[in-house]
Amino acid sequence: MDAKYFSAPRLSNGLKQVTFGTVWREGELKNLSVQTTFPGLAFDFNCGMRLAIPAGNWHVKILDHDSEIVCFDEDASDVLLVSLEKFFVRWEFFLWLDGQEIFHHLWDPGDWTVHFNFLPSGMGDRIVLFPYMEEFRKKWKCKVSCSVEPYLQELLKLYFPEIEINPPKNSYATYFPAPGFNHAFTPEEARIVPMEKIGQQIFGLPRAEKIIYRPTKPRQIAEPYVCIAVQSSATIKTWLNPEGWPRVVDYLKRRGYRVLCIDKNREQTDHGMTVKIPEGAEDFTGDIPLSERVNLLAYAEFFIGLPSGLSWLAWASDCPVILISGITPAWFEFSTPYRVINRRVCFGCHNDLSLKWAYFETCPLHKGTDRAYECSKKISARQVIQTIEQLLDDKRTGRIKNSNFI
Repeated sequence: MDAKYFSAPRLSNGLKQVTFGTVWREGELKNLSVQTTFPGLAFDFNCGMRLAIPAGNWHVKILDHDSEIVCFDEDASDVLLVSLEKFFVRWEFFLWLDGQEIFHHLWDPGDWTVHFNFLPSGMGDRIVLFPYMEEFRKKWKCKVSCSVEPYLQELLKLYFPEIEINPPKNSYATYFPAPGFNHAFTPEEARIVPMEKIGQQIFGLPRAEKIIYRPTKPRQIAEPYVCIAVQSSATIKTWLNPEGWPRVVDYLKRRGYRVLCIDKNREQTDHGMTVKIPEGAEDFTGDIPLSERVNLLAYAEFFIGLPSGLSWLAWASDCPVILISGITPAWFEFSTPYRVINRRVCFGCHNDLSLKWAYFETCPLHKGTDRAYECSKKISARQVIQTIEQLLDDKRTGRIKNSNFI
């Protein structure tokens, strides 16, 4: 049985771009979960919508139920129909055999399980999407399971206990959450959507309730302290002003704070650049359970970091976050009034749609010139210190507030 792809009009011209890849190629070879009383007629939503039509005089009509867009309306025989869209769509289909309507189905998991198979991505990408998975479970009143890296499973068990962690087992539907750049997985180009909102599109939800990662242990450090993280998934995302971290750490210590560096590693080297624990900061690095990081962050006065997973973990732990970044614009990560960016120089290349996307490992616009990495190097220590003072003033006056929704 050959596979035939269908789609809403938006993707129809991009068949060659989005039909390659192993995720759904492998999925098409597996047996479909939902078997009907008609021999050979089966369907599921485990790699987009998949509908096996046996040989015969069949006519098939498939539409997006909510938008009422017709995506397929043709005669079909001995074919596997597969949607290009792999994100959530409330599919509906009608089948006629020899001119008589004999079958109709509207997406509804009922007692089935919906599985979320998280594609390779960073920790922050996971943390922002987890609440949407829980909201999906509540909305559709269905069982939910997921596949995710072992280092994140403890967080799921602690804060999302209703979600099973296991490989997909005879699921009704499977989705592949990742804030990526393939329109098969996200309805819009991910670089023009705030990371907080990407889950709305992948999961088909208007919003999700923010889940706060509460500490599992009492406070362990008596003195007031601040957590910092100076590394990220790529050096280009770090703060490359050589005077930056030392001046900020010195300022914080003079204000009476202990400064704890909670990166995974003591130092990071990437493309000839090394980032390591700032002088004067205490070494709290190490590959330790994320729940232990939550226990530190939950009692910290605030956190200073970068576009990285630890910033998202601090956000989820309800810790005020000062986020330093030049590679991304201020609207891209979670909402915080304590975003530090220098708009007087080149910035935001990560979200520049005029650039062909690649995971930027070097400065894409000024490599080899004296302007290379200026988005990061030109963020001053004074900017960060002024932001710290603003945050402290907000804490004194009670103006710090966190939204319950994302």
